[in-house]
Amino acid sequence: MNIHTKKWGMSAVAAAVCATTLIGATAASASTVTLPKKFQGATLVSPAVIGYPPYAYLSSTNKIVGIDPDLSTALGGPFGHKVNLKVASFENSLLGLQSGTYFMVTGSDVTAVREKILDMVSYLADHYEFMSLANKPAIGKTIKSLCGLTISTVAADSSIPILQGYSSTCTKSGLKAITVTTFADQGSAVLAVASGQADATTATVTNLGYVNVQSKGKFQLDGPSFDYVYIGIATKKGNGLASALAKAINVLIADGKYKAILAKYGVQADAVTRALVNPNPTITK
Repeated sequence: MNIHTKKWGMSAVAAAVCATTLIGATAASASTVTLPKKFQGATLVSPAVIGYPPYAYLSSTNKIVGIDPDLSTALGGPFGHKVNLKVASFENSLLGLQSGTYFMVTGSDVTAVREKILDMVSYLADHYEFMSLANKPAIGKTIKSLCGLTISTVAADSSIPILQGYSSTCTKSGLKAITVTTFADQGSAVLAVASGQADATTATVTNLGYVNVQSKGKFQLDGPSFDYVYIGIATKKGNGLASALAKAINVLIADGKYKAILAKYGVQADAVTRALVNPNPTITK
């Protein structure tokens, strides 16, 4: 799926409804983006890969919620066409894309390898950031501001070698090293900050933004940003849908609905200014 899936597992409830849940979203009354001809009269179904908050998950009332479901259904406005959600695993989503069950699959890292076999439309630019206690002084936005701090993260996370490189930069400049402490999961890494064992934790801004919203002001997103990666929507190669999707997302960006969705889950920092077709490897904020 994307770089965040290792941190979230599919719940038993999610698995139980995986093959049966279908939810419709009503489209806006007027269309501003024209779908390719073969999709204009078709039933548009998008998979919801639940179990990965805040991308997609089940609420306490078993409602499908998250960035991806909200964005998928919002696309019905520019298309002037209802978009349906069906719960599925990521693997089955890609298989369903190829078979025609789904017209798109959200929540996939945009890579050069994937662009060879799929058309990808970027809609988020995720990256790593830091989170510290809100009642502590802000860290600062430079690598030097991290020197001497204890940073918690998940064991084997891709941020670790980057932090080690930053630490070397600190010591070569005569400053204190960065101490990296690792934990089995992101929840434990966040708890280390809350308990004072670490000055800050690092993870993707999507994960941290969601935690920050849930904490109701206990933490603050802070520090330098690093390791950007596009998150995209996958479509079948060459079917013309990618261009329409990019245009539709850009409509949502222009009218404010896109940022409202991100703000709902505390991930405004993931926003792109423009959706792009097959943008890898360049990140454009």
